[in-house]
Amino acid sequence: MRGHALAALLLALLAACNGGDDARAPGATLRIDVIGEFDPAASRTVIGGPRDVLVNATQVGLVDFDAEGRVVPGLATSWRVSDDGLSYIFRLRDAQWEDERTITAGDVVAVMRRIVAPGSHHPLKPILRRIENAPEVMAGRKPPRALGVFDPLPNIVEIRLSSPQPQLLQMLAHSSMAILRRGAFPPAVGAFRVVDGDSRPIRLSANPAYYDRSAVAVSAVELTPTPEAVEAVGRFRRGAADVVTGGTIAGLIEARTVPVPQALRIETSYGVYGYLANARKAPVKDVRVRRALSIALDRDALVGDLFDLPLVTPVTGLVPPNLPSYGTPPAPPWTALPLDGRRAEALALLAEAGYGADKPLEIEISLPAAREHAAIAAAVARDWAAIGVKTRAVTRSAAAHAKALASGNYELALVERLSPVDSGYFFLAPFTCATKTGGYCNKEADRLLDATRTMADLGARRSTLQTAEALIAADQPAIMLFVPVRWSLVHPRVSGWSDNISGAHPLSRLDVLPQDMGDDK
Repeated sequence: MRGHALAALLLALLAACNGGDDARAPGATLRIDVIGEFDPAASRTVIGGPRDVLVNATQVGLVDFDAEGRVVPGLATSWRVSDDGLSYIFRLRDAQWEDERTITAGDVVAVMRRIVAPGSHHPLKPILRRIENAPEVMAGRKPPRALGVFDPLPNIVEIRLSSPQPQLLQMLAHSSMAILRRGAFPPAVGAFRVVDGDSRPIRLSANPAYYDRSAVAVSAVELTPTPEAVEAVGRFRRGAADVVTGGTIAGLIEARTVPVPQALRIETSYGVYGYLANARKAPVKDVRVRRALSIALDRDALVGDLFDLPLVTPVTGLVPPNLPSYGTPPAPPWTALPLDGRRAEALALLAEAGYGADKPLEIEISLPAAREHAAIAAAVARDWAAIGVKTRAVTRSAAAHAKALASGNYELALVERLSPVDSGYFFLAPFTCATKTGGYCNKEADRLLDATRTMADLGARRSTLQTAEALIAADQPAIMLFVPVRWSLVHPRVSGWSDNISGAHPLSRLDVLPQDMGDDK
């Protein structure tokens, strides 16, 4: 027996000395629940959710995020930015998809053209408009080949801009910008590959073709799409998941009650939470009604009473106040008034619109089902009751709520907008005349927003964006309330997780201790 043990030890030592990737001991399996529905076709149309996490695990873009949300090399090993900030040149590494097809600069160009195509619904498409000729390509006025993305050599990609965009690398690091092929489960180039996409959980294994495979700690991932946040928290409580991610406001109450308090990880976001107004539908078709509803709200009290979280801060306009590139958003004039003064002004606006004690305003809010959304709506309704407004909440499933938004079947409807990058334009783009979200259009604001595309002076650009926001916010096409947070549950036995505002948590950088080592005593 001792001879067999010695032989095994010698073999292990030889394997360790060999230092090859194949010598690495198999890692653990990471079990992760991602809140949301899984849609195989949604990789280019949504931010967040199970599909986003899957793409992040199996695909890579020109650059990537590390575990702390910093931009690091991806398919590009290096890049150079011209002095004027108008040209980014990337050098590609020798990388292959799992079917051994080599990735070339031509693949990058093809994907970028696909993202900005006229029929594309890519979530970052509005903020890619600074790429040379992008607006014309998006509108179909110029052919795809006119887009300012080129492949002068098989391993060189150049992106040319019409004006500087300091956040470009952040955008390119987002998983939706991965250089992936078509299909529900395209061949992997990232840390993991799909073994079984039809099962639940979706099963992944470490990708032997991944260029940085020696840094991947776990050998397999079980990814479970979980439509309801409360269900995901319950699975975590039962020990069915090591990580739950994808939480925003929904499920936060339940998540804060888990028996392992250090498991709850709360991050701030570049985001806004509030109610979109349907400008085509009475009574919110009347701008005076929309203004009155916004002015009457005590956002400070709402945030303090419901959350008691410093990361949740009030929003009075349309852009969150924590974007470094944007600065402090313009404050609407009514913010200088005390609450009583604001409510008096709101009553006057309602009276002008024909509402009062003999004809009270009645408002309907469409909500996806969640305790948190209902509690926020109830607090809002109490504020509106102070000016004689009657509020009715209509609760729908997440899918039915999304359908109501798309079809215009609402008066006010809950929206949570989270940007993966520091971009004020991201939050204003939905209110352009081309998008006409909620039926709203302001041509003067449109003109200002369009002018920012070619502004080289970042200070002038920020000032113009803020002027456009002030014009749009005065019409109140949406009543924003606060900056939402993201939450996750991470068991103490999971290492490699780092909270960050980008929400970047690559599965390739996580590790899982054996069950008995990580459990609390």
